[in-house]
Amino acid sequence: MNGIMSSWEGASVDDVVRQWGYPDEQRDFNGRKLYVWHHNQSAILPSTTNLTGLVSSSGQVNATATTWGGGVFHGYCTRTLEVDGDGKVVNWEWEGNNCPFAEAMEYKTWRRRP
Repeated sequence: MNGIMSSWEGASVDDVVRQWGYPDEQRDFNGRKLYVWHHNQSAILPSTTNLTGLVSSSGQVNATATTWGGGVFHGYCTRTLEVDGDGKVVNWEWEGNNCPFAEAMEYKTWRRRP
């Protein structure tokens, strides 16, 4: 993710918008602008059940079921670019539990194209 973000250093914010689309937020700070893109995804995780059964000599069945996993995963990745008065990217940061570790799927367009 650091490589993706640092690829934008020195780029114009117009180039970023052409590739990433319009930012979700814009903030003014100390004479500079901060542009923020949010990437949110949720997924339902399946649960798994293991059923173990024992049959006694009298034919009685004793079963035990154990279930684990499941639930909902809420993932996000926030990208922030700091832009100077000339519209050039001078700083960046990112945070989240769903930022890419590989440039695949929807993340393949995040790195600056030459």
